Amino acid sequence: MVYYCLWCEQKPKEWFSNWCSECREQKNLNNVYGFDRVLQIMKKCCIRSELQLEKKINNHKESIDSENNKNGDDQKDYIKPVLRSDKK
Repeated sequence: MVYYCLWCEQKPKEWFSNWCSECREQKNLNNVYGFDRVLQIMKKCCIRSELQLEKKINNHKESIDSENNKNGDDQKDYIKPVLRSDKK
């Protein structure tokens, strides 16, 4: 029977521990720098604000639109081939 890490609940835990190696490393960082400081850094670096999300979405929309326009020009020059069945 495999026992999983108590933190991530995905990876098998190490032999004499309740944590996997990655979660144990995070726990050690929390012990060194303090839980509040690590949480503050994670919130600042990993979580996007509403303004950042809107900018990211708009940036993706602009890139998709420019790709569609580029591909759209190619479609305008497309000439449908004449098939034998169309000649009858």
